This record gives sequence, structure tokens and C-alpha cells, in this order.
Amino acid sequence: MSTEAPNVFAMQQSERSSLSADFSWTFVGNVVYAAGQFAMLTLLTKLLRPEFVGQYALGLALIYPLMMLTNMQLRSVMNSAGVQRADFGNFLSLRLLMTTLALAIAFVVTQVLHYGRELTEVVLMVGCAYGIETISDVFYARLQLHDRMAEIAKSMMIRALLSVLGMGVAVYLSGSLLWGILAVVIARCVVLLGYDISQRTQNLAGNSGRFSNKVLVPCFDSKEQLGLLRHGLPLGIVVLLTTLSSSLPNFFIKHGLTERDLGIFSVISLTISVGNMAVVSLGQAAFTRLARSYFHRNAGEFDALLGKLLLAGAAIGAVGMIVSQFAGREILTMIFRPEYAERADLLPWIMAAGAILFMAQFVGFGLTAAGYYYAQVLPNILATISLVATCNWLIAHHGLFGVILSMLIAALVQLVTSAIVLIVETRKHFSTPVTAGESA
Repeated sequence: MSTEAPNVFAMQQSERSSLSADFSWTFVGNVVYAAGQFAMLTLLTKLLRPEFVGQYALGLALIYPLMMLTNMQLRSVMNSAGVQRADFGNFLSLRLLMTTLALAIAFVVTQVLHYGRELTEVVLMVGCAYGIETISDVFYARLQLHDRMAEIAKSMMIRALLSVLGMGVAVYLSGSLLWGILAVVIARCVVLLGYDISQRTQNLAGNSGRFSNKVLVPCFDSKEQLGLLRHGLPLGIVVLLTTLSSSLPNFFIKHGLTERDLGIFSVISLTISVGNMAVVSLGQAAFTRLARSYFHRNAGEFDALLGKLLLAGAAIGAVGMIVSQFAGREILTMIFRPEYAERADLLPWIMAAGAILFMAQFVGFGLTAAGYYYAQVLPNILATISLVATCNWLIAHHGLFGVILSMLIAALVQLVTSAIVLIVETRKHFSTPVTAGESA
């Protein structure tokens, strides 16, 4: 069963910026941000042993799904769902509360799994780093609502550069993974406090004092926040299930193979992240246009734009497969170290899984822009079940290659089921005539 939410926010957006301009800024911001993530992992492979890289990957595998669940895609909710009467302060306070909850849950999980003190500290420090990032994200939502994509891109670029610089210096001087992540936390705090929440960035420079305008401060209205929870929780579940697809293999590898294998796999799987930055950029740039065409029941525009996105996802994956096949070993040797290049045979296969996953993500953008939140839960549950059902068995028989086969199966399940849901739900909507209020 699906819930169709009116896309009032998206409908009220002006045509001030073109899709190409929005994509350009968003793409550049995501490229630099992804390059920063890539550079941080590269630094760890150069300065620390693979075991420590595995610890970092495990921290990400635990924290990222929790943050995505409690994130609840409030940025998309603010820009697509009919919640325009909710104050920004309620979005901000809800994000603060839920991020704190995610950190508390992460600590409990480390105790339940009997992680040692060192690994627990790494997990919690990674949680702090990503927690600050989620707070910046809610300010990005307000910027996106007012067509200020350039400011979002600038923030992402500054944050990436400072994070890489901080981690590199800290790890080089201390030889400690924990100090490196702490430097990332400090860098992200600097960007949040110095840029993201400034009234100039938020186009409120006419007001005196950074926090003098109540727009940018948290406010607590239980009724409104319960409404936001109702809108955002299904999206949080969807993103949780999606991120589990990338996180669960890490846990299976840790318990079925070794931390060294986990470190190598985390580097190999990074190639999907490289393609994903273009996918996210395109999806974010096209999001409000998808929502607007859906709202006005313009089936031709909606289908054409989504079709272009799907072709782009397939093309990105295909290019990745070709590059991986002919230059994968050389790239891994040059950027990382020879022990990572030993498994260059995995690269084309993981990019094949990535191509299917990219297309599934674009279908997800279409569902979210149309306001079908609950409808996305079942496809992601089925994909997660298929991953869990196949991963352990395939790892036992095929090692790391088995993990990638399991990821490919899960991505196929997600793409097919999500596409079926999108087709069924949107055909119902587009067959209904446009009302006078929607055409205005």
C-alpha cells in the first residue's frame, strides 16, 4: 500500500535556475565530496595497515545505516511533501534528537557485539563525524528549497577539503586511526558553524546576529514533529534497507573471512561510490522537476526525464566495467598498494552490480518525488532478504566474489520490484485529469 503525498514544496519552486545549472553545481559538489571520501580512504591505506582500514570500514558499516534511518530523508520531505506549514526549527530539532538517538543506539550495538574499547571508540567517533554531517544536511534542505544549490556545493567542497587535510595530518603525526577521525569531526564542525548556519549562506544576511532570526534555531512543537515523523519514518526505513545492502556484506566478511579481507573489499567497493556521486547529483538536480511533472500529471515529461536518468545509470556502470576490466589492476596499484590490486578481478563484477543499483536508485528518486514513501518499503525489504539469504552461503563457497554476486542479486530484486511499483502507482495518478488547483 502506498501513500501519495502532495508535492506542494516542489510546486512552489520557481524556474530561476536551469536543470543544467543545478546539476553542474550539485555534480561538482558531489565530485569534490566523493573525492574527499576517496582521498581519506587512500590516506588510510597508505599510512595504516589493512586491519585498521577494516576497522574504519566496519565503523562506517554500523554507523551509516543508523544515521540514514534517523535521517529520515527530511531534506526530501521538506522539498517534496505537503508539510509546508512546518517551521524549519522543527526539522532542525527533530534532526538533532534523532542523531543523538542514533549515536546512543550505536554504542549499545557495540556492547552487544562485544567490540573492544579501541573498535568501540572508532565506531563512535565515526558516528560523531556523520552526525555533524546530518545536521549540515538539514540546512542544505532549506537552501535547496530556495534554489541555492551553489551554496550547498560550496559547503560540501570546503568540508571535503578540510576533512582530508585534517585526517592526513593527524594520522601522519600520530599514526592513529582514532586521531584521524577526530580531525574529521573538528573539520566538519568548523564548516557547520562557520558556513552552513551563517545567515549570509542562508540568505538572511539582513538580520543582525547569527542566531537572532528564529528561522535558524531549533523549536520544539510535538504535534508538528509527530507529523514530520509520520512523513519521514517510511523514508528512513527505505534508506536503512538501502544502506544495509552496502553495509551487511562487511559484517558477513568480518565473521566469515578476515579483517584484512574486509579492508580489501572496502577499497574495491569504493568504485561504486565513484559512480554514485554522479547518480546522486543527477537525481538531486532532477528531483523537483520530477515532482513538478508528477504533480501536474505530465506523464510525458515525467517518463522522459526518468528514462534519461535510467539510461545514465546504466551508462555509468558500463563505463566503470570497461575501465575496471582494462585498467583496474594498474589503478589499484597506483592509488593504493599492491595487495589491493591482487583482487582487481572483482572490479568489473562490482561495477556490474553498481550499474543495476544506480538504475534502482533513479527509480527510487522517482518514487520519492511522487510522494510514494510506504510503497518503497517492500522492494527494499525483498532486496535485503535476498542479500542476507545468499551472502553467507556465497561467501563460504566463493569468498569475496560471492559477496559481489549476492550484491548483484539484491540490486536486481530492488530494481525490478521498485520499477513495478512505480509503473503501477504512477499510471493510476496520470490517468486522473488535472484539477483546477493543480494546474494553477
